[in-house]
Amino acid sequence: WYQRRVRGTMSLFALFSLVVVVAAQPPPSGPTVTVSDQATSQGAVLSFTFTVEAKQGALDASKVHLAKASKEHKFTDARFTLDVSGESKLTVTVSGDDVTCDDQSGYIAYYDRIPPPPKQGPPAGSFMLKVAGCEPLRLAGGPPAGPKITVKNQETSQGASLSFSFELESRKDKLDTTKVHLVKASQDHKTSDVRFTVKVSADKTGKKVTGEVTADNITCDDQSGYLVYYDKLPPPPSSHMRFRRQPKPPPGGFFINVKGCSHNQI
Repeated sequence: WYQRRVRGTMSLFALFSLVVVVAAQPPPSGPTVTVSDQATSQGAVLSFTFTVEAKQGALDASKVHLAKASKEHKFTDARFTLDVSGESKLTVTVSGDDVTCDDQSGYIAYYDRIPPPPKQGPPAGSFMLKVAGCEPLRLAGGPPAGPKITVKNQETSQGASLSFSFELESRKDKLDTTKVHLVKASQDHKTSDVRFTVKVSADKTGKKVTGEVTADNITCDDQSGYLVYYDKLPPPPSSHMRFRRQPKPPPGGFFINVKGCSHNQI
């Protein structure tokens, strides 16, 4: 699956990271939501405002909402308190205590209903809340959150023995060696367990893990793409993405080339 280069369109969550100040034009019948990106720190008190303005008539304060977006493009109610004032132009004060890394996310402020994703540009009312000292939020389709994985493509021959290593490194948390996995990949994005022997060990800090991979009697069936990952298998590329010929493996992805084997097996 990663043997083709992927160029994807931005997802709704990715668009949140591009918003500096949003004053997008809503559908004719809806009000305009204006909000800015926010930055704070862990343990701090959060307080900011946004506005919701109608072209005519009064607005219903009970229809103003703030939702938190997930990487799967799902929305949940934000944990923050909203204080709404005004009539045709509503000023909304958002407040929250003891900010944590879990609060760092994309959000959307909306009136009555969450708007559908736009064809271009960020959705109306979207913004990013960044929390200093927390792991950067990744874009959908980007490198997975978690440890840095270092592994190289391998080349061998039929009947030979294979031996190589890979590394995982965390900047903050200790790694669990039982959560380190190596799988074989197919073109239809499915994976299977490898037949190789994999021995994983951690250094004294627990933040750097080394995997030693060995195998005997290599065959053409071993020629394939492989993936090293931590904890959970990352999602496959979006079906909306367009593919090119040249491969670009994802983080942890690599290829084993077996001399004398047909590339039609890939």
